[in-house]
Amino acid sequence: MASGALQISLILLFVVGLGTYAFTLRDPAVEQRSSQIGSIRVNALPVVNVLLPDSIARDVLVDVTGTINARSYVELVPEVSGRVVEVSPSLRAGGSFTVGEVLIGIDERDFRLAVEQANAEVASAESNLLLQQTEGAVASSNYALLHPGDSVPALVARQPQIGQARAQLLSARARAAAAELDLSRTKISLPFAGKVTSSTAEVGQMLSRGQSFGRVFALDALEVNVPIGQTELLNLTPAEGRAAMVYVGSNTKDAKVYPAVVERVAAVLDERTRFSKLYMRLTGGPELSPGTFIYAKIVGPTVPSSYQLSEAVEQPGGHLWIVINDKLVRHSPDIRNRSTVGILVEAFEYGQGIVVGPVPSAFEGMRVRTLPVDAAP
Repeated sequence: MASGALQISLILLFVVGLGTYAFTLRDPAVEQRSSQIGSIRVNALPVVNVLLPDSIARDVLVDVTGTINARSYVELVPEVSGRVVEVSPSLRAGGSFTVGEVLIGIDERDFRLAVEQANAEVASAESNLLLQQTEGAVASSNYALLHPGDSVPALVARQPQIGQARAQLLSARARAAAAELDLSRTKISLPFAGKVTSSTAEVGQMLSRGQSFGRVFALDALEVNVPIGQTELLNLTPAEGRAAMVYVGSNTKDAKVYPAVVERVAAVLDERTRFSKLYMRLTGGPELSPGTFIYAKIVGPTVPSSYQLSEAVEQPGGHLWIVINDKLVRHSPDIRNRSTVGILVEAFEYGQGIVVGPVPSAFEGMRVRTLPVDAAP
């Protein structure tokens, strides 16, 4: 009997305990404390800054540096010998000259005499030819009277003498033309506008045929030479015909800007750096000095849908972290270009954003909280 009472007591105590526990679970204070604990757990997740860039069409802009060079230099070499009697003020190192400007004059008196002598020889040869032709005609007429119906022999008609006189006349005319050409060569000019890099010509100096006395270059022979890596060159393919802007100055804000066009790509790579080289033509014929350092932007193809991102989004492994459903996901974008403004990548789905900066102890699937930042790099 006592045993039955004990069992009943234990059952009652168990029921009372269950009721008390259930009441405790429904207590608002207990529920609030439980909610606070859950909130603390969420707030304990690492916070990452994320970009939310817009996808738009952008041109690939490749930044390069290089120098202004002259495609070729022209040696000033006289084609006749003589004493210098005239030197243009432009014919000095650093001087500029125009198309057809006379840079140097050689004493032309000997050459004028040679022209007069050659012209006299021409007149003599013309007279001799006329004499031979007249004598041949007279001899042919006399022969026809004495030998009617017979053909006139060549010797009687003086055909050999006439041919010789004609050849002498052609030779005399050629000598006259050569004398005229030598006379014209006493004035030295060039068929282009350019600048002088060196000159030794002075009035009174004796110049010999084939002796160099200076060096110049044409303004339209200036070109920009820029080394370029294979990756950047691939981003510009095809590079020929691409427009570019060339900056000459200490910085891009105060620099002078010149438009340019990529004309050609080097046929071989530099053996030391493994870089290729682009040759750009400056438009407008600016007067720049070879050796000038330049900075240039070459406009490449258009990427129809792209993001311009800060380099801070790149993680140590070269990948990006994007956030999807509050978790980190590794992504390797298609990078189209790197420049001073960041990296240009083809657009992709980035979920809640692209992580900016390193994330300590990050791993795939790691839960994080996101904090959007300005998308501009």
